[in-house]
Amino acid sequence: MPSVAEPVVETPERTASTGFFAEGGLGAVAYLPKTSKDAAIGPELTFRIGRDIFSFFSLGLYVAASTHEATVPPPPTGEFFQLYRGGVDGRLGGRIERIAFFLEGGAGVAMISSNVLESVMITTPGEHYSVIFHGGAGLEYQLENRHYAFGLGVDAFLIPQFSTMKAIDSRLYIRYTYGGG
Repeated sequence: MPSVAEPVVETPERTASTGFFAEGGLGAVAYLPKTSKDAAIGPELTFRIGRDIFSFFSLGLYVAASTHEATVPPPPTGEFFQLYRGGVDGRLGGRIERIAFFLEGGAGVAMISSNVLESVMITTPGEHYSVIFHGGAGLEYQLENRHYAFGLGVDAFLIPQFSTMKAIDSRLYIRYTYGGG
């Protein structure tokens, strides 16, 4: 009995959108030793906007805010502080079908909301601003709608003026890309 061959249907490759984009994320900031004994892990909110210059390279602006309990020796007790960060960064990456991977890095400004870390000499009297440098990596999953993606990013950052404060920032985010390219 002859068999009937099914027609082969080729689906066109669906590429991710490139162009202007916006990202919003939730995560946590954990300080590394020396600062980690005086500042607890805290929740973080991040926003990033930018433009894909090429399919493998983008430039962006970011802002992030996190809140932390100060675990300094008493007094005081039960004190919290916020760390605000903002700046510019670049992202270099690639894509294998729906999965994208990237390396990112940048610089900006950090602001600490309180003087509570003065008692342990992380900040000095009147010091609330510093330059900040960050670098990291991440993965992104493109949804069926090529304009949307979910991602996971992990960055390390360094704040030189705050007693060389170092931390790890991890976040889950959603990205929307405006454009059809």
